[in-house]
Parts: sequence; C-alpha cells; structure tokens
Amino acid sequence: MPEVLFDFTAHGKLLLTAEYFVLDGVPALAVPTRLGQRLRVVRSPEPGLRWRAFDHRGDCWFTAHLPEQDWARTQVPGEEPRARISQLLHAAESLRPGATTALSGLAVDTFLEFDRAWGLGSSSTLVAAVARWLAVDPYALLELTFGGSGYDLACAVAEGPILYQRTDSQPLVTPLDWHPAWLKHTYFVYRGQKQNSRDGIRAYRQAQVLPAQREAIAAATLALLSPTLHLRSGAQILAQHEALVATALGMEPVQAALFPDFPGQTKSLGAWGGDFIWALSEAPAEKIHAYFNGRGFPTVIAYEQMVG
Repeated sequence: MPEVLFDFTAHGKLLLTAEYFVLDGVPALAVPTRLGQRLRVVRSPEPGLRWRAFDHRGDCWFTAHLPEQDWARTQVPGEEPRARISQLLHAAESLRPGATTALSGLAVDTFLEFDRAWGLGSSSTLVAAVARWLAVDPYALLELTFGGSGYDLACAVAEGPILYQRTDSQPLVTPLDWHPAWLKHTYFVYRGQKQNSRDGIRAYRQAQVLPAQREAIAAATLALLSPTLHLRSGAQILAQHEALVATALGMEPVQAALFPDFPGQTKSLGAWGGDFIWALSEAPAEKIHAYFNGRGFPTVIAYEQMVG
C-alpha cells in the first residue's frame, strides 16, 4: 500500500437564507451536509502529479497527469477540470511560495460522496481540501480561483449550523446551537436543473438592491433563529424572504411558479432556478414525497438525512 501523506474530507453545504445578499455582508444561515468530498494524497513512482476524481458511484470520471511544476509557470484559463486544478495549484503557489514545489511524485485522488449535479459544493469542498493540504488561506484561494462569498468554505469544516457574514478581511463565522424540533418537518427537493452560481451572482450584481432590502433579509435570518419559533411562523418568514429576493431579482418565487397548491411553504436555495428547494410542511412525510414525486421531482430528502 502506498504511503498516505494527506487524507481530509470536507463537508458539502446548503445556504438556507440570504442567498445572493450574503455577497454584500448580510448575515446568512448555512448548514454543512452529511456528504462531502474526500481528498487523499499518496506517493507515486512517477514524476509529476497524477490526479484522479471519482464520483459518488465510485466511477473515475477524470484523470490527468500534470508535468513537474507545470502549474507553477502560468495561470491556465478554462473551465475544464484540468485547467481548474492547475489554477488551484498556481494560486496556492502565489499565496505561499514553495507550497507546490514538492508535489512531483505524488498522486491525488478525490472521492465525491454526493451526486455532482446536486450543487452541494463539488468545487468548494475541493478548494477547502486543497487549501488544508497545501497550508494556504482557503478564502484567499477561493478569491483567486472560483470566487464567491466563502460561506461554502466555512461549511466545509463546520460541525453544525453556522451564521456566516462576509467582511472586508476574514469572514465572521459563528457556530450555532440551532436544532429546532420543526426541522424534522422540512425536506430538500432537487429540482434537476443545476445552475451556474457565477451566472446567478452576475444577475444579482446587475440588480438595483436597496439597503432596506438587505436589512430585511438580515432580519429574516435572525428571526429564523428564534428558539421560540414554530413551523408555521418559520414558513411565514421564508415566504417573506422569498418575496424580498423575488423583488430584488425581478424573478418569480418557486412556490408561485411550480407549487401553488403545496400544503406548506417552499423556498429556493442557492442560485434561483436550480439545485435544491427547501420545503416546510406539517403534512406526513409520505404525502410530501408523493406530492413532489407526482410532479416529476423524485429526489426528496428529509432535513435530518441531509444535514444530520
């Protein structure tokens, strides 16, 4: 067996509130998921760096061999996996000179535990793991590569729910003891239309967002954390949150567009239009599953199964 030099698993993520607004310093409620991505580094008899990526089924979907120090010479543009890996290594080297000088003769394997299409953080878990491996600041590494608010990096190493706030320097990450009983009546439903987060961010930046809207989103997030909150009040808060985001972006809330007869409240998560929605309802679990399954959404996951 080859010598294992590094082995780390980063959690996936779900942003429950303040999507888009988190970019402007609005406090956001986020949770790490049970499933994440593992990065393992072993010695290899070959020169250069060998990289393989495995999906949640255990199938190798990507493999590459990077020549010795090839990544340190120039920033490689592109969206394909090889270019992204080169970008990560190049950025790590720029953040800590010498960070990648000893990578020749190593082999990296990544193991994704969730479906790549789900949008739970295949990129952010990779950034978090690479940053831990090469001992660089994960938020600086994210800024130089994929970009974004950074809440997903906080989730990658969190042990439970967090309140995340972006600042001009290091973000404020507050661990929360937030496990209200009503969460057992909530579900995550995959819409099957993965969205590009960068496109969503671009659309948000073009919107005319008012300070009052940011303040209202922050208030909704804090209200959701109240220890005396019950399910119906939580549903009202999420309905208000949806209306605020819809007004800011000029988009229709998912409940009005797809689920007007749902016996509860639904909320979009992440970039609107894809990935998961969050559904709250007092109806029995079997009725919730039947409702969404009957409308062409087969992936319905209880909160405690996803977050746990």
